[in-house]
Amino acid sequence: MIDALYISPHFDDAVFSCGGQIHDRIQRGERVVVVTICAAPPLAPSELSPFAASLHARWSVSGQSNFDRAAEDRAALALLGAKPVHLNFHDCIYRRSTEGDWLYDSESAIFGKLSPRESTVVAAVAAALAGVEPLAPDGEIYIPFGVGGHVDHQLARVAAEQWLVNTRHPLRHYADYPYARSVAGGIERPITKAARQAKIQAVRAYASQLSSFWANEAMMVEKVSGWAEQVFE
Repeated sequence: MIDALYISPHFDDAVFSCGGQIHDRIQRGERVVVVTICAAPPLAPSELSPFAASLHARWSVSGQSNFDRAAEDRAALALLGAKPVHLNFHDCIYRRSTEGDWLYDSESAIFGKLSPRESTVVAAVAAALAGVEPLAPDGEIYIPFGVGGHVDHQLARVAAEQWLVNTRHPLRHYADYPYARSVAGGIERPITKAARQAKIQAVRAYASQLSSFWANEAMMVEKVSGWAEQVFE
């Protein structure tokens, strides 16, 4: 059974936000599972919106294809010792309405409001989360707070809260890093020096995503090392 379940909107969010505490839990002998919601394979290049195509180009700068994001996640979680679970839902940049138009086709759209046309997606995600293996009686669940307002983080929070409305397990919200860099109010979760080093190695495994948040690897190490993981209870 699971001692701690972390729900991650994308492949990197739980590790970026909680990688140190995940490491420390596993070192204490706990069983940790990270469920990534938006883990369906990307669309073919010919099917992408112009905005999605521009992101694919950015993610491929380092020579890494975005098709490798699932492999990056498996590698990162193996470094920490956590089990990955990948759900079959598309990232927002690949989602269309029932009429066929792109729901999120710009930077402002993905950091805007979750479309009301996605109510069925919310329900489907909640149902999929309910199918994950059971938690231990005192198992804890961590979901994104939604700092930064990314629509997939909003989706993850709303769907998880819908799933857990009647849960008896402790439910906590984690501060979404790196969006949480400028947000206060969370409770710091101290981590060990070994956990900080393990987290840096795990973050490094998401090679295709690093340039989206940091100018270079040295900056990533500096920023990740200097940020305290936080939860909202």
